[in-house]
Amino acid sequence: MLKKNKKFDNDNEFEAGKITGQKRFSMASSTESRDQRTVIGEHIFIEGDIRGEENLLLEGSIKGNIDLGAHNFIIGSKGRFEGEISAQNLGVSGQLVGNVKIQEKVKFTKEADFLGNIRAKSISVEEGAFFKGFVELDREPHRKAALTGKSLDSEVSELDKPSVVSLDRAKSEN
Repeated sequence: MLKKNKKFDNDNEFEAGKITGQKRFSMASSTESRDQRTVIGEHIFIEGDIRGEENLLLEGSIKGNIDLGAHNFIIGSKGRFEGEISAQNLGVSGQLVGNVKIQEKVKFTKEADFLGNIRAKSISVEEGAFFKGFVELDREPHRKAALTGKSLDSEVSELDKPSVVSLDRAKSEN
């Protein structure tokens, strides 16, 4: 018969730090279903795609794609991942090579080693982390227009205007 590990019974947060002994990293959840989590241990190696409806902590190795929908994925300090990730939030303390599409926040601790592309609403990288890649931050379309004081249509129409006048001036000055 399997017994539940006491470490996971009484907390309401998904915390890699409690499990791996690292600096605490948590992403609080608001529903009971998000309190469920799966741990892939450091001696487990998976090749293939994973889809799930609960949080996932990786201390082993995965080569493939992960789709956790509205749940969190954390790569612990011993974890290694290669592939594409889709999740609510992502925490990285181990190695990650691939493309990441996150609905909310990506957090890299100082132990992280990353090579790839990220699309998320926010990102944080602790000093000491290795990061090589491209980041695209999502934001509300109306917010961008409000910041510039122009509508998106007027900005696009300005980009479409030819700049022949400035080129002609440059030619006539030479």
